[in-house]
Amino acid sequence: MLDLMEVTIDNKQLFDQYISKHNPQVSELSFTNIFMWRNSYKFRFGKVGELLCLISVPDDTEPFAFEPIGEYSEEGFKQAIDEIKEYFRAKGWKLIFKRVEEDKLNFFEKYFGDEIDITHDRDNSDYVYLSQDLINLSGKKYHGKKNHINSFKKQYEYEYVRLSEDLIGECVRINEEWCARRSCDLHKGLYCEKMANNEVLSNFKGLGFEGALIKVNGRYEAYTVGEILNQNTAVIHIEKANDDIRGLYTFINQQFCENCWKDVEYVNREQDLGVEGLRKAKLSYNPVRFVKKYVIAYKYV
Repeated sequence: MLDLMEVTIDNKQLFDQYISKHNPQVSELSFTNIFMWRNSYKFRFGKVGELLCLISVPDDTEPFAFEPIGEYSEEGFKQAIDEIKEYFRAKGWKLIFKRVEEDKLNFFEKYFGDEIDITHDRDNSDYVYLSQDLINLSGKKYHGKKNHINSFKKQYEYEYVRLSEDLIGECVRINEEWCARRSCDLHKGLYCEKMANNEVLSNFKGLGFEGALIKVNGRYEAYTVGEILNQNTAVIHIEKANDDIRGLYTFINQQFCENCWKDVEYVNREQDLGVEGLRKAKLSYNPVRFVKKYVIAYKYV
């Protein structure tokens, strides 16, 4: 039977070894993302041959598994899925895989045949942009973004500051103020996001991500966090700013890309979760593609 363990900061090196061989496209498959959401999703993992198996047992939805993580072979994939399938059967759970990458579907189809239903999960599709588009904001399609930045620069004194350990407290404060405006503690999804963000900030040294803040009129008012996802893509995990300062979100996005990700071809800004305002905002930056994700449900228990 699959022997599962809780995710801790000490697992980073292990996960990074498997993730580097996996060459992930979806934003969820970075150790930072797995670690920051480990309490909300109740992540557990185990090793099967050359692959890591990651399972989520959240409090309010059905348990599910991720695609196995690592370098794929037909035999290695079969061995991992056999173990996951048996684990779910022993628990009496319906076997479901979520956030499955498009290029992994053929492995599932070959293993399960017609015993699975495959559904495109649009709300969790990641938005991917050319980094140079986000830096230069050139052309008519980015005219509004340029106006926001120009307006911000005219109205405020500002400074871009790379995140360091001594500035973590400023990020926590910005996070708290952002949440206070939205009554995060009264909304489970927002509360879980707040806690996940704080987990990242509290483990700045151990996780090893990049970050930045914007100081506006002498006070830090925005911060962002990201890291390399794969060989040609960076992923942005967090972006929080004072909503009352027009153009601040646009400015920190542009500055972070220019200062940290100009040598990376793509920037993944994660999903919109089906939230209308978030979808509109992400579409307004003109993604060059989406990373499609799928739900795979086994038809039998």
